[in-house]
Amino acid sequence: MSFAGIANRTCVPGDPVQPSALLLSMLKYVDAPPLPVKPTWEITLKILFYALSFVVDVVGNVIVVIIIYLNKRMRSTTNILILNLAISDIMVGLFCMWVHLGNQISANWPFGPFICKASTFTQVFAVTSSVLTLTVISIERFFAIVFPLKGKMSQCVMGLSIAVSWLVSAAIAAPQLFVRKVIRYEFKNRDEVFCTEIWPKFYKNAACISHEPGKVIYYTIEGIVMYVIPVIIMIGAYTVIALKLMLRKAPGNSLRSTSSSQDRTRKKVIKMLVAVLVVFVLCWTPQQYFLLWEVFRSHTTKTSKYVPTIKYIAVYFAYLNSAINPILYAGFNENFRRGFTEAFKCSLWRKRNQVTPGPAGRSVVTAFDGSKAGDSSAGVTLNSHA
Repeated sequence: MSFAGIANRTCVPGDPVQPSALLLSMLKYVDAPPLPVKPTWEITLKILFYALSFVVDVVGNVIVVIIIYLNKRMRSTTNILILNLAISDIMVGLFCMWVHLGNQISANWPFGPFICKASTFTQVFAVTSSVLTLTVISIERFFAIVFPLKGKMSQCVMGLSIAVSWLVSAAIAAPQLFVRKVIRYEFKNRDEVFCTEIWPKFYKNAACISHEPGKVIYYTIEGIVMYVIPVIIMIGAYTVIALKLMLRKAPGNSLRSTSSSQDRTRKKVIKMLVAVLVVFVLCWTPQQYFLLWEVFRSHTTKTSKYVPTIKYIAVYFAYLNSAINPILYAGFNENFRRGFTEAFKCSLWRKRNQVTPGPAGRSVVTAFDGSKAGDSSAGVTLNSHA
């Protein structure tokens, strides 16, 4: 078939689009366009920013996990959910950040088909798990503060909530294992290799304009499940909680001090959680916008040359969210801050099992926070209970 025949042909709407074997075979007789030259300063900046984000993400969230794991009195419902959130953030650092960086500073996709599929699956899985966990936290705080007489979330319900969030996250991420593929174009002078999504294409009209209905449906559902509905629930829950705490009055003089102290503690926890929510929205809104923009935009319209750079920045800020979270925990909560201080002094593990001489030759075991065993103040506590 000649090029003129290809250009003048008509298509049947609804028929699947098949790749042209003729065009692909002819690529080996033409030269690929010259590769864009990336300046050294750009590559250096990208490496520095990603290295810093990676270290803060992994180290910070690992410390959060250790703090909660080593302290039984830190294992409140809210903190266990924060631990689950920290695990998701660790996954982003370990499996996503360096892959995105490597792809950005390389001319071609450098990692092969397995990483192509696994990295995107992990990203969608971890982010969906994070936002669903944040949603569960907001619901738990809502019932604990607005309806305190109904009791706290039980361990069984909490465990079930975490399990469901991981199952839903896996279901949302699973299609990436099938549509993510490594594509190789063999030109005369070199090969071009991409890691991209290949969705089934169908002709939209007789003019051979194609579309990908599966991609539209998938990203619409993903946007609703992992962004729109959770953000609406969280904003609604924290708005009602804030109004409840502002309007609450102490019932009497004898209980005024206790009630006021509990409200102050609750307000501190809510401030931290709202900060986590706000940072999540700020970091992920640009990336979510570009995902939907890429699906619904007209591909016949030429885009600005700055779009790839803006999309790169959007992805970086999305990943940066995982590094900011442990900073927020330390900034808003004294107990997490104390745990971070101990960790950076390299005494977290050493102090936990340290034995020092006590009075009359007895040994005294130093607890996690530096207090002596048997001291009623031992342990780091986050009083997030209702």
